[in-house]
Amino acid sequence: MASKRMLVFVTMLFCLSCSMSTRGQDLSKHLVIENGSKNAGYRSKGRHGGTLWHGVRAEITVWNISDVQPLSSSGAYIAAINKGAGLEFIAAGFHVNPSLYNGDDQKVHFFTYWTNTSDYSTGCYNKDCPGFVQADGSNLYPGEPFHPPFSTYGGEQRGITIRIKKDEHTGDWSLYREDLGGPTNGMTLLGWWPTTLFKYLSEHAEIIQWTGFLSHNYNETSPSMGSGHYSRELDGRAASFNDCFGFDENGYVYKESYDPDSYGARLDCYGVSEWYVTNHAARRHFFYGGPSGCSKQK
Repeated sequence: MASKRMLVFVTMLFCLSCSMSTRGQDLSKHLVIENGSKNAGYRSKGRHGGTLWHGVRAEITVWNISDVQPLSSSGAYIAAINKGAGLEFIAAGFHVNPSLYNGDDQKVHFFTYWTNTSDYSTGCYNKDCPGFVQADGSNLYPGEPFHPPFSTYGGEQRGITIRIKKDEHTGDWSLYREDLGGPTNGMTLLGWWPTTLFKYLSEHAEIIQWTGFLSHNYNETSPSMGSGHYSRELDGRAASFNDCFGFDENGYVYKESYDPDSYGARLDCYGVSEWYVTNHAARRHFFYGGPSGCSKQK
């Protein structure tokens, strides 16, 4: 496996800034993670001074987001982050992002993303630049469209279960899919981000994150987030992250209290529920989202 993971890393520069405060700008080719007006989710810095996170996992319910305009995007992801002297960030999830996929694609796509600079001048979605390595035998590739059926309001909830986990042998950050089973402890390896891409994430993540997000051009009305319904509507109506957990520095599921912080909610647009801890299948879970119509960037 190690021999297959040798990678010559070529830095790719993006011509567009990631700043959400720049009006009229095409923001849809960037995964913006810090601007609170565009995200709703939870992040965990771990216990007493910080767990050395070595992974993150969740089942994310997948909804057909049908109101995304050409320069906007909407979706959800899990992420591992180390800010170090700037920002190192890896994520995987799903989104509708028309301008990323031939300009008019309204389909829901699986995506991966990475950057190792705080100005987002390195990294990319999917395999648009060298970085993420797709595994042989993967049953889902970066950029691949999801196909119906999706989750339905008041009906069946359908999702994808993914984990990002630091490989204890190679040090790479591996991405697995769980919901369809597979040969690796009931999972399928989708690919990995080589540890050579990073300085600080090569050791561990400081933060793990579960996030619903959207972005929109200043001249466009914002799309819905999640199911398009508020988090307070709860099970079967609001979008959700289920069975959320992280992995500690030994590679084991972290079973103590996470004490995660919610962030990014804008009650006039979208929000996030409390962090629920239960004994049923969802265990640690929360709801998020809201309708379209927040046209002003703040």
